[in-house]
Amino acid sequence: MIETNYGSIVEKLDQIDPIKYAKNRNFLWGSVTQLSPYVARGVISTKQIRESLLSRGFTDQRCERFFQQLAWRDYFQRTAQVHPNLSRKNIKNDPTHFRGNDISKSILESDTGIDALDEGIDDLKDHGWVHNHMRMYLAMLHGNVARCYWHTGARWMYYHLLDADMASNDLSWQWVTGANANKLYFANQENINKYCSSKQRGTYLDVDYDQFYRFQCPEMLQETTALNLEPSATWIRQFSSEWSIKNPNELVLEKGEEVLLYTINNLDPKWRTQHTGSRILLLDAKELEERPMGRNTLDFILNLSENLADNVQIVFGSFDDLAATHPDCTWIFKEHPSQQYRGVEDSRDWMYPEVTGYFPSFFGFWKKAMKSIK
Repeated sequence: MIETNYGSIVEKLDQIDPIKYAKNRNFLWGSVTQLSPYVARGVISTKQIRESLLSRGFTDQRCERFFQQLAWRDYFQRTAQVHPNLSRKNIKNDPTHFRGNDISKSILESDTGIDALDEGIDDLKDHGWVHNHMRMYLAMLHGNVARCYWHTGARWMYYHLLDADMASNDLSWQWVTGANANKLYFANQENINKYCSSKQRGTYLDVDYDQFYRFQCPEMLQETTALNLEPSATWIRQFSSEWSIKNPNELVLEKGEEVLLYTINNLDPKWRTQHTGSRILLLDAKELEERPMGRNTLDFILNLSENLADNVQIVFGSFDDLAATHPDCTWIFKEHPSQQYRGVEDSRDWMYPEVTGYFPSFFGFWKKAMKSIK
């Protein structure tokens, strides 16, 4: 079971080895941190991770490869601020190789014929986390081999991920499938064997790379089906009694009160600790309807909420309903590109706060970030 105690989560920062990470991060067994679920939920920040390493005597130069990979999350968030409809809109290109909006039944059933990827799909569904390389492989399989529209696959993966973040997830899928890159990403069986420590041969991916652009969808992936995800509301109703989840009209708030608003993207126990008014964790019904999360992710979020102050009330409803029911309250929240709230907005804890706006490439963003710390 994944750790949800804040003290234990913070202790993980001292276990980061950026030198080993730089050497083997691409392998499924590599020295990755697996901190992404806590960053996505706002329990810790990319800034906090960087500062932790600097406080241990590391430098930006020694940690460059690690910080560079960490900064992708901030880069995606900055991109989403400028392109808020990225879940429905291609950023750079409109790929023409997709054959439909469904998803391969073989992918849903972990029966793709590629053993390492089937194991990855099972891990995703059962545990809610897979290595970044595995995410790229699965996006490639869905979008570029089975040739199904990237958005469907992105919704499927987001539903299962504990670190589900719309910007990081969707922009990564766009990159793999050519909507936010100059070419499609492919990995053959040799590449998969190398990074997954598998030995499978003779599959439909056991080809040279120059064959991929003449590649037809393999028979094993041809049968597709509509993606039907159980609504988040179903799981929240199951949790409602255990966690005392309320509707907006069941809240009792003082007229004119300043209310601290936690969200699925901000569960920071150290945020505004001196606040004396009400505190609410909003499970935003509108956001969860547009982009559902599965049972494991919602359970993870609720368990993380135990790190917050004792007086936090959990509410399931839209922000608009909350604001309409309590029109005299002032809402205080942290910025996030998926939220369109009204009130007092605190800044996210950015690694490089001076670097703002949209950059067509990550390396343009990274170059500006490096200048900001000199």
